[in-house]
Amino acid sequence: MNWKYPVTLAVILGFLLSACKKDTASNAGPKPKPVFDPLTVAAARPNDTLIIKGKNFDTTENVNDVRAEYDKATVLSISATEIKIVLPSTPGTYRISVTTNGNTFLVGSIQITPLTFYVIKSVSNAYECDLMSVNSQDGRETLITRMYNTDRINDVVYNPATNQIMGVNNSGSILMMIGANYGEYDNSNIPNSATSATGQLVVDKNNNLYGIKYDWTNANHQLQSLIKIDPKTKVSTVIKTFESNDKWYEPVYIPATNDIVGLMNGGKRLFKMNLTTKDTAGVYLPGSAEAEYRELIVDNNSNLYAYKGNYPGNGSDVAKFVKVNAATGQETVLKDLPVNGKFNDNIIFVRELNEFIGTWEQNTLYHMNANNFGIDPVPLATGNTYHYFTSNSY
Repeated sequence: MNWKYPVTLAVILGFLLSACKKDTASNAGPKPKPVFDPLTVAAARPNDTLIIKGKNFDTTENVNDVRAEYDKATVLSISATEIKIVLPSTPGTYRISVTTNGNTFLVGSIQITPLTFYVIKSVSNAYECDLMSVNSQDGRETLITRMYNTDRINDVVYNPATNQIMGVNNSGSILMMIGANYGEYDNSNIPNSATSATGQLVVDKNNNLYGIKYDWTNANHQLQSLIKIDPKTKVSTVIKTFESNDKWYEPVYIPATNDIVGLMNGGKRLFKMNLTTKDTAGVYLPGSAEAEYRELIVDNNSNLYAYKGNYPGNGSDVAKFVKVNAATGQETVLKDLPVNGKFNDNIIFVRELNEFIGTWEQNTLYHMNANNFGIDPVPLATGNTYHYFTSNSY
C-alpha cells in the first residue's frame, strides 16, 4: 500500500488548522486593559489584607507585580475582579500600584496605622475640648487637635473609609470629621429643620456612616429617621422614618444580621432596624427590671453585650456586664462591676486585645478581658473629664 498521498494530505490539513488558529487568535484582539476601582478604605492596620477590586485582571500571578510604595506586596489570590494582598508591617503612607503586561496602574493610597485609642477630653477651667490619642497601657496622651466648646464633638465613631474620627456638634447640625493621624478638620452641615437634630452615629461593615435624626415638631408624634451620610459628598439619605415617643439611642451594628440595634424606653427595650429589609422590631429586656441598660457593645463575632446599672445612692446600687440575645432580649450576667463608678461613653470591643475597654468615672480607662472578665484599670490624667472613647480597631 502506498501512504504517500494520505501523509501529504495530513500535513496540508495540519497547516490549514494551524493557520485557522492563528487567524482566530489575531481576530480576538488584545486583552482588555484592567480597570481598578478606588480603594474603599483610607487606612488599615499593619499586615492587614487589602482587597483591590475592578475587572479584566490577569489571573496569571507571575505577570502581576503589586507594590505598596516601593515594596513588593505578598499576593494571596487573584481573580478577574479581585486581587488580595498583605499590607506592610511598617506604619506609614503607601501608594498601591499594580504592574501587569508592562503597564503600571496606580490604584490609590492608604495609611497604615497601628492600633490607636482616641478620647475627647474637656479641659478644666478652659473653653475648649481636645481630641487625644491615648496609650491604653499607661494612660499617656498625645494631642491630635484642639476644639472650642462651641464645636464640641459628640457620639464619636472611627471610620476607616476616611481615616477620620466622626461626630456631631452640640446642636446636632454639623457633622464633624477629624483626621485620625493629623487632626485636620472637615465639617459639613447636616440638613435639619428648626425642630430637628441629628446624632448617635454608627458605622456598618462596609464603612457606611449612619445617624439618627430626631424631629419633635409634634411633641405627641415624634418622628425619628435612620439616615445614611456620605462624608465625601456631604449628602444625607433617609433610610426609614418611623414614629415613636421614645428616643432611639446608643446604636450599634451587628454584621451577622445587618441590623442597627439601639436602646429605647429608658434602656428597657431593644429597637432594631434591618438595613436589608428596612424592617423594624422592638425587643423587651427582662433584665432591665433590676437595672436599666445604658450601653450596647458588639464583638467581632456579632455577639451583643450591654452595660447596665442603677445608682439610687442608697446602698442598693447595681452595675453589671451582660451578654444579650438580640432576638429574645434574654441576658446572661457575665460580671458584677464595682458600683462606685460606671462605664461611660463608648465601651468598645478590641479584637486585637480580646478586651472590652471604656472609661470609668471619666478619669480611668478600664480593660476587661473577654474570657475571664478580669478588670485592669489604667488612670488617665487628673483634672480633666473624658468623654466618647473609640479606636481604629475593626
